Amino acid sequence: MLTQAQTEERSQLERRFGQKIVRLATAWRREIDVRLRPLGMSDATWRPIFYLAILPPPIHQTDLARAMSIEAPSLGRLLDVLEKRGLIARETDSRDRRSKRVSLTEEGTRFGREVLDAVHGVAGRLLADISVEELRLCAGIFDRVDSAARAGTRTGPGS
Repeated sequence: MLTQAQTEERSQLERRFGQKIVRLATAWRREIDVRLRPLGMSDATWRPIFYLAILPPPIHQTDLARAMSIEAPSLGRLLDVLEKRGLIARETDSRDRRSKRVSLTEEGTRFGREVLDAVHGVAGRLLADISVEELRLCAGIFDRVDSAARAGTRTGPGS
């Protein structure tokens, strides 16, 4: 059992940890945005390309929305823009006509490589002074936090 002082310290550390994750995620995405802006890409347009580049094709539109943690209608509007730019193709799933499958076009694949290069470049710069052991430890912690978040999403708030 934790003492009152330990409970308060843990509470402060949890708040600080959460605040840092939010701040770092924002800063990380902003830096990627800066690198991709010359290609005419914004956060809204590079993120779907990123996920399409790392997930096995073709992916259902609903699965892409889930991977990106956005609502399907919002993704639909983004995909309209990317489709008009010739970066993605959507096709109706032959097994479920209500479902769309999304994949990168040849031009989208080229953009996907640019996005991955930018993402990896940012990671390389931001993590340059961190040892392999520290990265391994941090990745393990993030995996545990991610598992807890996914379990909470499945069960709902307050479960």
